[in-house]
Amino acid sequence: MLIRYTPGRTGLGEGVRRAARALLYAPTAWRMARDPAYPWINAGAVHCLDRFLAPSMTAFEWGGGRSTFFFASRVARLVTVEHREKWRRRLARELVGQGVANVTLRFAPPGDAKGRPEDRPAVWRQTGYVPGKPEFAAYADAILDFGPDSFDLVSVDGRARVACALNALSRLRPGGLLVLDNSEWEKYAPVFTAASGWPRRDFENGVWRTTIWCRPAGANT
Repeated sequence: MLIRYTPGRTGLGEGVRRAARALLYAPTAWRMARDPAYPWINAGAVHCLDRFLAPSMTAFEWGGGRSTFFFASRVARLVTVEHREKWRRRLARELVGQGVANVTLRFAPPGDAKGRPEDRPAVWRQTGYVPGKPEFAAYADAILDFGPDSFDLVSVDGRARVACALNALSRLRPGGLLVLDNSEWEKYAPVFTAASGWPRRDFENGVWRTTIWCRPAGANT
């Protein structure tokens, strides 16, 4: 059971809920305070990824930050896509300042660019998914610049997460992992439908959930 935060709600019951959330979140906050490169996802998922990643691997992520340094220190190459120019510049400075040279930082701001709908994998047609945020089409389609089976890991922790995840399915190598943070939200149900035949693990801490899928050999995307 997850204890969700409800904006605007007040009263004794909500105060208890907030206190419970803070208590459940404390271990993650402690780990993040100790390690600036500790990613903002569930601890179980972090442990799983730490065991999986290897120096020969290639990774892709939507939403840079702590995870960028976590992934970059464990793989050969990382592609990170950001939609906010101010944050992209800050992240670029920090990467240079820490001597991290294996990250390709890409900028895809929201706008009128239609993206690459003709190149989207068949799962879009199979699920009938219609993007709820068309302004992020180019952002979600950034991974389509790479061929099928390009990445050992794809992390979805930014905007337009369903569109990003659907595109990611075909860019993962067999045995590769797809990571979706905040996966408890009902709006991400199309991802679960699209990857219904893939082995999956859910990691919860009582506040939010991180889900990791493994692409099986022969999976159709």
